[in-house]
Amino acid sequence: MRFTALLFVCAAPLAAQTADFRWEKQLAADKTIGLHNLNGRVTVTPSTTGKVEIVGIRRGRGSRAEDVTIEVVESDRGITACSMFKDVDMECYDGGFQIHRNNRRGYRDRDYDDAQIDMEVRVPKGMRVSVSNVSGDVRITGMEGTIKASSVSGDVRLEGLRATSVRAQSTSGDVQVSIDNLTGEGLLTFTSVSGNVTAELPKNLDADISMRSVSGSLDSDFPLTLNGRVSRSSISARIGKGGREMEVHTVSGDVRLRMGKQ
Repeated sequence: MRFTALLFVCAAPLAAQTADFRWEKQLAADKTIGLHNLNGRVTVTPSTTGKVEIVGIRRGRGSRAEDVTIEVVESDRGITACSMFKDVDMECYDGGFQIHRNNRRGYRDRDYDDAQIDMEVRVPKGMRVSVSNVSGDVRITGMEGTIKASSVSGDVRLEGLRATSVRAQSTSGDVQVSIDNLTGEGLLTFTSVSGNVTAELPKNLDADISMRSVSGSLDSDFPLTLNGRVSRSSISARIGKGGREMEVHTVSGDVRLRMGKQ
C-alpha cells in the first residue's frame, strides 16, 4: 500500500530563502528514504526531531519556474520524494521517477535550467538513505548505515559517515567521501566517469580494493599488499586483513585514498 502527497511550489522571494514547501513525518527506524531530483541540489543532514523533514526551495525564472512540484510517495519500504513537472506525464515510485511522455514538449528538448528545486532533508540516523540527482550536487552529512548517492551532472560529497555500506557515483563530477567508522562488511563503491574520486577512510580499514583510472593518477595513504595484476591504470590490492570489497574507479580523473584520523 502506498500514499501520495503532491505539493505544489508557490512563488516566494528568493533572497528570503523561504521554504516553498515542507513535509515531515515520524517513520519506523528500518525505513528507506529515497530522494530523486531532476535539477537542483540535494542536501541530507541528521534530524534532531526524530522525524523525516523535507524542505524545498524553488529557484528559476519565467513561467517554467511555476511548473515544478514535489511528490512524496509513502510505501511499506519508507518514502520516496521526487521533483516533478506539471506538464510532463511523470510517475514517482519506490525506484525513483519515470517519464512516460511530455504533454507539451519532448523531454530531451526541455531546458530544465529554467526551474529547479533544492531539496534539504533531515533524516534520523540509522535509516537507509538513497539519493539520485540528474543535474545538481548531492551532499550527505552525518548519516549512518547504508548510504547511496549519485548524480549525472554534479559533485557527490559524503561526510562524517558511520556506515555499513556506501555507494557514491557521478557521471560528470567529483566524488568525495569521508567515513569516520565502518561496521559490518558491506560493499564500498566510489566511482566517476569524468571527475576525481577521493575517499578518506578509517585508519583500521580492512578491505580488498580495486583502484582504476584510465587517464589519471592512483594514490594511497594506506599500505597496499598486491593481490592481482598491476598496471599504470589499475591496482588490485589488500588493505589490512582484507575482506570487505571496495571499488574506487574513474575514467578521467585521479583516485586518492586518504587515511583518516580515527
